[in-house]
Amino acid sequence: MIKNIVFDMGNVLLEWNTEKIIARFVDDKDRIKKLQEAVFEQKYWSELDAGLVCEEDVREHAKSLLPQDYHEDIDEILDNWQYCMPIISETCNLVKFLHAKGYGVYLLSNANKKFLEVKRDLHCLKFMDGYLVSYEVGCAKPSLEIYKKFFKKFDLIPEECLFIDDLKENCEGSEKAGMKAYCFDGDYQKLVDYLKQNGIEF
Repeated sequence: MIKNIVFDMGNVLLEWNTEKIIARFVDDKDRIKKLQEAVFEQKYWSELDAGLVCEEDVREHAKSLLPQDYHEDIDEILDNWQYCMPIISETCNLVKFLHAKGYGVYLLSNANKKFLEVKRDLHCLKFMDGYLVSYEVGCAKPSLEIYKKFFKKFDLIPEECLFIDDLKENCEGSEKAGMKAYCFDGDYQKLVDYLKQNGIEF
């Protein structure tokens, strides 16, 4: 029986679209693409989420990849990206609903220290029983280690949990750890139907 629903953050509770984020600061498409690759698509970004490097490492590496006239844009993006992720209202409301129904509700997300700023605007967090973000524990999804640390932190039985993430590899990691997973594609009704099929009361 599912007793706990575990949510990812990016593209589940908040929109995570790096092209749109950069477009808040830059309007040239070619420039946006180059910045996207230099800032968000290097290994440094995933290592930042895992707490293995700091933001200055990301900043310096991105600047090393692009000419001087991009450096101001890089600074602006890295200083402000955390304010550019709209809340996905349907899933955030689902958190509140599940909490009211008596289910355990948690967050398990790959995120860096800027999470401390993001969480101020993620109001549904107050309806959760707890959260674990990758930078705090030195590892990230889909590694088996982070799921084990999550279960241990909150004393949860994997088979009693259902994980909602937007990435296939993270869902596969969850299932290897013993937690059922649903890969969310943005279709809220499909998610609700899946939850009902798995015994979640609506």
